[in-house]
Amino acid sequence: MRNIIRRAEAVRHFFVAALLALLLLPAEAPARMAEHLAERMADPVGKTDSYFSDNGVWEIAITYGNLFHSWSLKKNGQELWHRALMNEPGNAAVSDNGELITLPLWGWRDEGGSSGIAVFNGQGEPVREIMFRNVDGSESLRWVRRIAIAPEGSCIAIGENRREAALVTMFDATSAKILWETQAGLPEIDDLRVSARGEYTLAATSKYGTGNMEFVLFDKQGNAMWSEKSSRNLSWEVNMYVRFLADGKGFEIYDLKSKSWMKRRFPAQRH
Repeated sequence: MRNIIRRAEAVRHFFVAALLALLLLPAEAPARMAEHLAERMADPVGKTDSYFSDNGVWEIAITYGNLFHSWSLKKNGQELWHRALMNEPGNAAVSDNGELITLPLWGWRDEGGSSGIAVFNGQGEPVREIMFRNVDGSESLRWVRRIAIAPEGSCIAIGENRREAALVTMFDATSAKILWETQAGLPEIDDLRVSARGEYTLAATSKYGTGNMEFVLFDKQGNAMWSEKSSRNLSWEVNMYVRFLADGKGFEIYDLKSKSWMKRRFPAQRH
């Protein structure tokens, strides 16, 4: 019942929020939204979308049905549970330990417009909701393009497309409070990762139509401590552009020209 009430309330504010959001999105975004309008009407029955943890161990599989969708959690390809999905499908994320799962709340899923994030435990049971709010405390829509969870599930980052630069917001997974929020590189967010305990956040951004990219590394307080630009590096065939090294000493960015990963070390922390 609470979800139904929220949907009705969201509809009432939707068009105003959508118009405001369009002012913040890149100039090309309205055209791209129009391209997806037909797809937004219905998803093919039986279609399954998969979302993997950063370490590749865990998989959230969402299958579309006529009236209701279903979802499941898999570990190394083995299904642990399967049940009906009562939240919005799409843009799911799961932590590297499999103990925290997120799904979007009501919104325009294909373009990332959501009123918040639903948080579940590893058994698929609802834990809490992180609602997006305006400065005055009222609920709002955010055009979420990427969701990243710290490996042990302590914090959740979302990435949004904006007109001048992408926006990254970090939430505490337990309290649902915003830890920090800052602009990141170019207007569109293409990849987003959070290191252990939320010590670092790595974003890959781009500018639509150019293929140019900018990578940005943030510290635990959301301060940009490193960035690097790469021309004509964007390809829709690349699923991952940034990742942290297993040794905890650095990270890698993907180079399209050489089709290889380029290692980078963490810069010295500023005091």
